[in-house]
Amino acid sequence: MKKIVFGSMLFLCLMFLTHQSYADSNYQSYEEITMSTGELLSDFSSSDYKDYYKKVKKRKFYGWRVHTVNKDVEVSYITETLFSYYNDGYTAIEYEYKLDQKTTSKVSLSSSGSIGIKQNGTKPTFKQNLEGSLRLSADYTTTESSEESYTVSLKVDPGTQVDLYIYGEGLITNGVAARYFLWMRSHKGGFEAFVVTTQYQRLEKKRI
Repeated sequence: MKKIVFGSMLFLCLMFLTHQSYADSNYQSYEEITMSTGELLSDFSSSDYKDYYKKVKKRKFYGWRVHTVNKDVEVSYITETLFSYYNDGYTAIEYEYKLDQKTTSKVSLSSSGSIGIKQNGTKPTFKQNLEGSLRLSADYTTTESSEESYTVSLKVDPGTQVDLYIYGEGLITNGVAARYFLWMRSHKGGFEAFVVTTQYQRLEKKRI
């Protein structure tokens, strides 16, 4: 009886639940992110930086020297788990989940050292015009703004667990850069650009 009451209350709560997710949230805070090869800027070691900085140490009169470590590397990620429930009863339970999803931008940036980032409207950019030297593809330089609402109906069978989460794929480019002015180095650090190429809900059901 308690399971029936609990299931009914949870069903009513989910019917009116509205959830917002943002594709441009900090990708480093995603629940899971996996690169097909290479590593994230946050995983660069001090010895990595030492080796990479050798590639940009040659001085120049003015501008950036860039060493790209990973170029358009494919990644998969899970931003967050929207719903997880297991049914240890004897009858199936039906749920209806209403989701409002808003995407304000598909580009995120990260940096280290003295390389800075600024927000230009809804689009983040590196300071001192580093983008102009990175030769990023068009995917990294465009932004999107969209909203959509949809309802997910699902059934949790006895002895199963259902997980609903936001899954996506993207591209990452990272490396190190040094900026020179009158032959003197004024900035040095790491850079990383992450772009969402696809994002959608994924529903998984498994035995418990």
